[in-house]
Amino acid sequence: MENTKYKSVSYSGTSGKATVTLADKVSGVMPSLFLDIFGKAFPDLVNQKSILELNAEGKRIAAAVWNKEYCQGSVEEIVNSLSCDEKAKKSLLKKLNGKNFETDKKNLIRIGGLDEDSAKDYAYLIAEIIAWNKIKSIIKINNNGVFSQEAFEQFALNINAAVCVEQSTKITIEES
Repeated sequence: MENTKYKSVSYSGTSGKATVTLADKVSGVMPSLFLDIFGKAFPDLVNQKSILELNAEGKRIAAAVWNKEYCQGSVEEIVNSLSCDEKAKKSLLKKLNGKNFETDKKNLIRIGGLDEDSAKDYAYLIAEIIAWNKIKSIIKINNNGVFSQEAFEQFALNINAAVCVEQSTKITIEES
């Protein structure tokens, strides 16, 4: 599963099936920094209770920064480079969201006409580009529309100080 966006893999044998699942656990170490990190996007990315807790989208962004799983690029440019028709490209632009690698891969195969290996590569890249674009948007929101490398470095430093991301492995075995 290394260098893929797969979070689980299954192995079947004659008497059963084993599934290994990796998961990122994002926990706040210094939740008081969440407001500084996300600024104006804070209410959209943090569930506020008696304790501050990142919602699913906030956790995805924090895990992407923590794991350095982001890269610059354009989903539109990638989709436009595919050899499918314009209708398929428009559909892909709506459906590819970087939240679920398997779903994005299946859409690239089904709608974009890619083979499985190419779809995996594109889904991986698209997930990292989407993460980068979300990070960049948050930084711009909090810096009067301006993105800078210094602001990004401070954002990453704050994320790494505010949360701890633990990757865990879960194995399930099913007997047939």
